[in-house]
This record gives sequence, structure tokens and C-alpha cells, in this order.
Amino acid sequence: MSASLAVLIGSFLGLIFLGLPIAWAMIAAVLAWMVQTGNWSFLPIVAERLYQGMDSFVLMAVPLFILAGELVNEGRITDRLINFANAMFGWMRGGLAQVNIGASILFAGITGVALGDIASLGRVFIPAMVKQGYTAAYAAAVTASSSIIGPMVPPSLIAVIYGSMTDLSIGALMMATLVPGLLIGLVQMILVAVQARLYGFEPVRMDRSPRALVKVTGHALVPLMIPVIILSGMLAGIMTPTEAGGVAAAYALAVSLLLFRSIRLRALADVFSRSALFSGQLLIIVGCGAAFSWVMGMENVPSMVGATISGWELGYFGTMLVFNIILLILGMFIDPTTAIILFGPLLSAAAVHAGIDPLHFGAVAILNLNIGLLTPPLGVCLFAAERIAQCGFVPLLRAIAPFILVNIIGLMLVAAVPEFSLGLPRLLGF
Repeated sequence: MSASLAVLIGSFLGLIFLGLPIAWAMIAAVLAWMVQTGNWSFLPIVAERLYQGMDSFVLMAVPLFILAGELVNEGRITDRLINFANAMFGWMRGGLAQVNIGASILFAGITGVALGDIASLGRVFIPAMVKQGYTAAYAAAVTASSSIIGPMVPPSLIAVIYGSMTDLSIGALMMATLVPGLLIGLVQMILVAVQARLYGFEPVRMDRSPRALVKVTGHALVPLMIPVIILSGMLAGIMTPTEAGGVAAAYALAVSLLLFRSIRLRALADVFSRSALFSGQLLIIVGCGAAFSWVMGMENVPSMVGATISGWELGYFGTMLVFNIILLILGMFIDPTTAIILFGPLLSAAAVHAGIDPLHFGAVAILNLNIGLLTPPLGVCLFAAERIAQCGFVPLLRAIAPFILVNIIGLMLVAAVPEFSLGLPRLLGF
């Protein structure tokens, strides 16, 4: 490692450890690198890279998807999805836990954000599961674990960011993460079914006559049209991801404001301000990350990492295992969006250098980093679920350990079988 690269990485990690926000730590590390190398002529280029990192038509989809999710949450559309999930999955043993996971799959198709899932569904399912006899820790574990399905099932906010950072087709990447996301939901449901037999969890009793099912399905069709509109528009070539985000936000606004009348006009100011604030925070990190990644490229880091891993001659499975370990460790300490902005281009280039399909690697990377939302010390979803359940952190860790294990098993299947992530994109002509 050169002295300039050591300064870049060392100053970035040191500033993060001291508590500096990650965007400013990246820019400060770039400035430290310029001091070390004496390349002050690069200062205007760094500013240009920062601006270009944010000045992307594809990235305009980010605030629009965030706005659509905020409108759905504010409009309380989740109630219709929960009733539909109850009809679909509640008949199984461990019914309410199964409904929790099923609702996360359905809700994922509307917001695609893990914390949005917990904020909306956790406040409904955790008290309801406790009332039905589940422990608060188990209810929080199911809620937290199922929330990571959100960023995998389209429309996925993190897929937009990953695709924009690595120059991959957003539509192809969303299709590549869909089957792995559903696979994670399946392995979680299998675990709940096994636990239901062991602990005697009961199904949810409700009217499941044909007439009742038709009514519940009809009520859910309106919100479920959001992912249909987005995906069909993108796959048919009618809309770009940005245009699809705009249509989704307009549809969510019309449904909540005019059809369901679940949002008051005076509430829209808060909805738009929250969306703008969150979008601004993300895009500042994206811009600073673009400048940081440019300097990493100047130091030839992607080729160094790729050549090093290729030189180990581990073969496909050994190479994928190394990347999985790296990503799981990153996910434990850095949130998925930041990790992708920082390391996505680097690791993707190294994976391609090692002979791994970039779409397959993208699906594996996104799943890996989302599992990190369930693991300390970061564990954002873990802490959010515990805050709602008030169950204590240690009991929650014990309850969620089996879910982390089955999620990793699902990850191993996705990593070992490329067809899980590549089959659908190939079928659709990507």
C-alpha cells in the first residue's frame, strides 16, 4: 500500500471513528490525500466529481421513490395490505408471524426500504403478536428479519443507488434481486413453520370464504398497482426509473388524497419536507462518495483488489466466499447505502475482474449488506424493532439468531446458484 493510499484510508477511518458524518469524512480524506500527494491542481476536479456524482438523471428516481413511500405511510395504505396478507398466509401454523413476513413482501413492492417496513408494519404486528401469545422479542425478531426483504423486492431504492454507482441497468438489477428477495421470504416462512410446530403457534382465524377473499383482494389491488406500474413501465421501455418514480409518487398521492382520502392537505407539507430532507442526506453522501471513489480509482485500488483475489486462484466458489465475508463484515459496521456508495464500484470492478457476472454480484452484495441491518454493532433494523417492542436487546438477539442463520443460508444459495439472480433478467432480455 502506497503512503498516499494509507493517508486516504487512515484519515477516513479515523474521522469516522471520531464521529464526523460520513460525507464530510470522505471529503476530508480526499483533501488529506491531496496534501500528501501535493496534487492541489485536482481540487477543481474533486468539486466537479462531487457535483457530477449527484447530477444524474437516474438518481432523480431516489427522491421520487422516497416520496412515494412517505405518501403510502402517511396514507395508511398498509391496512389493506395486512388484510390481504392475512388472507393469503394466516391459515398456516404460526399464522400471525407468517402474515408479518407476507406483509413485508407485499409492502416491499411499494416502498423498498427496510426501516419503512418496520415503522409501518412493526407498530401493527408487534403489539398484535404479543397479544396473541408470542413473546415481544420473537415478534420484534420476525419484524426486523422480514424487513430486509424490502430492499430486495422492486421497486428497490438501494438497487437504484447501486445501479447508478456501478453503471448497471436499474431494470435488470431490480429483476436480479426479485427472486433472491422472494427466496429470503420463503426461508423465513419455513423457519416460522418449524418453530410453530415446536412452540404451538396457532393460525389466524378469519373468514376465508370466496366472497371474503375477493373483497380483501379487491381492496388490496389499488396499492398493489404501484409496483405493477413501476415494473411494467420500465420493462416495456415506456418509462425510465426516474419517470417510474414520478408516476409512482403521483399515483400514491392521488390514491391517498382523492380515492381513500386518508391524507389531509395540511399533512402534505410534512410529507414533502421529510422526503426532501432524507433525499438531500442521501445525495450528499452520493456526491462525496463519487469524489472518494475517483481518488480510489486514481490509486488503482479496484485493479489491485481484483488482481490480489484472482492471484489466490480460489475458483468461483472460493472467490465468491471471500467477497461474501468482506460484504458481511462491511454490513456490520456501515449501512447498505453508504457501503454501496463507498465500496460498490470498487468491489464490483474486482468481482468482474475475478470472472463474476456484475448483475449476480450486485444481487449478492445488496442481500449481504441488508443482512448487516440485523447484526450488531450497527443493526439499524434490530434497534428499531427493539424500540417498538421494548423487549430488551439480549432477548432480541437470542430470538433473531435463527433468522440470521436462515438468511445466511438463503444468501449462500443465491451466491452459489447464479441462476437465482440471472434467470429472470435473461428471460426478460436484459
